[in-house]
Amino acid sequence: MKKPAKSTVFSSIFAGFILLTAITVRAQTGQTPPEQQVRRETAESEKPAADRNNLTAEERLSIIEEELEKARLQKATRTYQSVNGLGPAASNVYNVDQGFSIGGYGEIKYRDYRSRYRKDQTDVHRVILYAGYKFNDWIVFNSEIEYEHSGIAAKSVVTDVNFTARSTTKSDAQQGEVYVEFANVDMKFREWAQLAVGLNLIPMGITNYQHEPTTFYSVERPYTETNIIPSTWRSIGGLLHGELLNKAFDYRMGILGGERASKFSDSSWMRGGRQQGSQPITQDWAYIFSVDYKGIEGLRLGTSYYRGDSGQGEVSRVDWKARVTPSITSDGTGVLAAYNEALSNRNKTAPVRVNLAEAHYLFEKKGFVSRGLFTRGWMSENDTRAVNASTGKNIGMLTEGGYLEVGFNLFSLGQTNQKLIAFVRNEYFNTQKRTVQRHFGGPEDINDFVCANVLNGTCKTTSQLTNGNRDLGIISNSDTAREAYGVQGVADRVNDQRIITTGLAYFPIPNLVFKLEFESHNSRSNYHKDVEARRPTNGKIDQVNFAVGFIY
Repeated sequence: MKKPAKSTVFSSIFAGFILLTAITVRAQTGQTPPEQQVRRETAESEKPAADRNNLTAEERLSIIEEELEKARLQKATRTYQSVNGLGPAASNVYNVDQGFSIGGYGEIKYRDYRSRYRKDQTDVHRVILYAGYKFNDWIVFNSEIEYEHSGIAAKSVVTDVNFTARSTTKSDAQQGEVYVEFANVDMKFREWAQLAVGLNLIPMGITNYQHEPTTFYSVERPYTETNIIPSTWRSIGGLLHGELLNKAFDYRMGILGGERASKFSDSSWMRGGRQQGSQPITQDWAYIFSVDYKGIEGLRLGTSYYRGDSGQGEVSRVDWKARVTPSITSDGTGVLAAYNEALSNRNKTAPVRVNLAEAHYLFEKKGFVSRGLFTRGWMSENDTRAVNASTGKNIGMLTEGGYLEVGFNLFSLGQTNQKLIAFVRNEYFNTQKRTVQRHFGGPEDINDFVCANVLNGTCKTTSQLTNGNRDLGIISNSDTAREAYGVQGVADRVNDQRIITTGLAYFPIPNLVFKLEFESHNSRSNYHKDVEARRPTNGKIDQVNFAVGFIY
């Protein structure tokens, strides 16, 4: 149910946004950009060497003062340029001659949910500190320390109301976080051979590297690069990277610690399994390869592939052995206990191999901007069954998502260096594109028949297993109306979502952006229990978002 009264809130935000844009444009009209002032002062201070030899003390002092002022202005107008694919502020350490560097970014947001069943929010979403040190011209240390949601403690709030059962569901909201997003030592042996060792960002997609608020136009990061590609995504390991063929290509490849499948979920796939460098279990490893083409001005094309085991010795295999029961019932010698232990430990852990591939592009020319991405993740059926049995959640065996975004800088038609980007993004993602299912008359039914009628006493039917279908890696919905006829383990259609985002991003200066957007949400669920009054997380509640973002 929409909240009509909130139209006044949206109108006020929109009017304020337009007024802010107009005032800032007017205020800067006729001002000389600082970089032009630097160039003018530099030209005035450049004199022939012969003239300098005949300068008086007063003239020499004047030149020194001019040079100091020029240095001050140059520092104030520091160039923010991306290096090695990182965001402009994250690249600060690469742009200094030597020694310590500092930078950062921040995002402060307001979210207006167009429903009476979800509460609006204001949030100091992120305040980030970059700290780096350039030891010499080929060794650099770089790090990112992140504060999220003001770093406050979790607070339990009602997030779901079940009017039929007269019950509520509470979840932790506004939970503060303090993390090291990345921290590595980057060594440059050649342009084509550089090695970053430590806690590295995983080079996949667009947003995981370019996640500073001035590098994208929407308030919220693309949902595909949150729920399928779990940005911000990092892991401890080593990345070999560099530029090839006259800097036309960037490549990255490396070995990193795997994730934890025991923390996967049906709604955000592997996102909860990120170990984030905090004493991670490293029984299993992952491999990554990415390449970007940038040989055409204004265009970047890229692709990447991730393959990693994530069982970490915590997820048991699921196969026919789970049904076997010992033929020996008692012996008094300990043989039975030894046999049962050997049976339970045989091929105990599953590798849970995760595959994730994506392709993307970015284009910018003459005020026109566009970007797009498509990604797909998958696991084998055996590994998915193992994760389902471990977590009790219906994890996607196949996931998929993508988006297409186009925009135009309305100020490119004028004479200002400011930007006002009007954009629209069409996005789709599904964390349960394919799930493990049990069909009437399928393999599980056949095995039940054999156990009950042929091998009676030596193997268990589904009903005899401790957790029923879950022990076979099939997650049946407790609400049978959600299942298809004769099929168990059907995906939750709420996780099949479509989002259209329309908005404005105003840049008074390159380091500062004000954003206003409207998100239209829809999911493929038409089930009567998924209406927002009964399930506010149904993927159908629209949003109006406003944010201010900055880098330094």
